[in-house]
Amino acid sequence: MWKEVVTFLSFGKFMGGFFFHGWGGDGREEQLLEYVLKNAERGNPQSVIQAVDEFARSGTWFMNVGEEKGRILDSSIAKKNPQLLLELGTYCGYSAVRMAANLKHPDSKLISLELTPHIADIARRIIDHAGLSSKVEVLLAPLSRQIDTIKSTLAKTNGQCFDFVFVDHDKDLYLPDYLLLKEKGLIDEGSVIFADNMGFPGSPKFWSYIQSHPQELETEVHKSAVEYISWIRDTVTVSTFHKL
Repeated sequence: MWKEVVTFLSFGKFMGGFFFHGWGGDGREEQLLEYVLKNAERGNPQSVIQAVDEFARSGTWFMNVGEEKGRILDSSIAKKNPQLLLELGTYCGYSAVRMAANLKHPDSKLISLELTPHIADIARRIIDHAGLSSKVEVLLAPLSRQIDTIKSTLAKTNGQCFDFVFVDHDKDLYLPDYLLLKEKGLIDEGSVIFADNMGFPGSPKFWSYIQSHPQELETEVHKSAVEYISWIRDTVTVSTFHKL
């Protein structure tokens, strides 16, 4: 229990840094990279995931999807068995490793978008250590500025849209980025939209849209907890997109 208290204090410190920088801003991401490179077996995604979770549970909070919600993500990936995936919000690469490790198609591809250059570099190194660089491409820019690049990358895989979208970036962008994906034809009938942090801190506009468009977004709601802090409750939504 005391470890969760220490982690909660680290959570508060992180949120202060996040407000000013867009990341922890106190060196924790660099410390995580060092820990993963030292303790995780190279080429073993599960070892990398375990190392990140161990470090985050040790008292240094991270805004990964985490273990509990990660199992929901694993289950959603297994159920959909996607080939082309988009991640909005790479951070340190934990969820990218988690998703890419579960991809079954030999030509599967995950495109992940991050805004902060040195955080993207850390993510790339962690993804590489997991042996998944061939499956994951980290791009540096918001979705609105990467549409052409994304379409070009999809064309190289003979694909036109994403089977699975993992949303875990700026909560105010959940709805506009979803609408942009729909407008640009980057999602299609049956595409899955997995949205983290719908309970805490929440994305009210996207949640309102889900509730008011049940035929467009057929949604499962999963109650869970904030990563590494069991007493702060959270929710993830798993929505199947239907073209109307």
